[in-house]
Amino acid sequence: MSRTWQVALFILGATVFGYLVAQIGVAQLAADAARTGWIFVPIVALYALVFACSTGAWRLIMASDANRPSYWRTYVTLVCASSLNFLTPLVNAGGEPYRAAAMAPWLGKRRAAGSVILHRLLHSFAYVLIWLSAVIVAFVLLPAHTRPVVYLLLGVAGSLLLGILALFVSAHRRGLLERILNRMHRIPLIRRLAVLLEPRRALLVELDTQITAFYHRHPQRFIKAVALEYLGRCLFMIELLLIAASLGIRLGYFRAFAIGGLEAILNNAMFVVPFELGAREGAFYVLFGLFGLDPQLGFYTSIVGRLRDFAWIAAGLSLIWLTTRDSSAAPAAPAAPAARSE
Repeated sequence: MSRTWQVALFILGATVFGYLVAQIGVAQLAADAARTGWIFVPIVALYALVFACSTGAWRLIMASDANRPSYWRTYVTLVCASSLNFLTPLVNAGGEPYRAAAMAPWLGKRRAAGSVILHRLLHSFAYVLIWLSAVIVAFVLLPAHTRPVVYLLLGVAGSLLLGILALFVSAHRRGLLERILNRMHRIPLIRRLAVLLEPRRALLVELDTQITAFYHRHPQRFIKAVALEYLGRCLFMIELLLIAASLGIRLGYFRAFAIGGLEAILNNAMFVVPFELGAREGAFYVLFGLFGLDPQLGFYTSIVGRLRDFAWIAAGLSLIWLTTRDSSAAPAAPAAPAARSE
């Protein structure tokens, strides 16, 4: 995507954001923030549990490596990578190379890269499961007067999500990276990129082997890792309950789950908007109204979510600085990581 389009989308998102602020009023938002008060602390702390679940899933992937880093080193690396992902909008990939580099002293470069790719696949797999669950819950909880077109859109979304889940399962069973490279050669617009990646085919095959080996040789660990990622997103939905409760509104967990899951679907459909500016606010605004709630609560929820993001970004960037200084904690890399089967 060209720089011009990025700027245009950013301006569009900022316009939507400004419009919603004007509609609700700065004074109303400030009053809501004052009412939230100390509850912002557990809202921020809640995300620590989300990171804890994701760290556990990543360590299950690395369980065959006797030289894997400690839980807390892995946790800190994940927090740092999350901060970098947020600061690289559109692709959200700034943190993945960081994770691979941070794990390399323990696992070796190729094993570290394989663990990051596999964890990203499992993370995305759990996300899609959450979205599908949210669609199902929404079918049950939407008000009776909801327009039929909404149910139609939910049905289309559910069908697409089932197809994506099938692709994820195929990737874990038969590999994905080499197949992507083969198909890139057949697409005119990206054929040149495929030629540039061709010398890396052996590495892609090796990474595919790591992915499929984890699925076939350790099915219990695979299921546990997906379950931990799924649990982390379920815990994250409590954030909406806390925000609503701080304003004296009883939301209910399953309604919060449906709203949070559908908002994630809409945001990922609008991934081209830098920092989700306007997209997140608009999605929450519409969804809260769709479930018979005050749309202003949806907008305020997005604002609190952004403040939580900023708090964890600051924590992650601080940890990057601290861990960069603490280089003595990492051991020497394994002598021959490529010789290992998983």
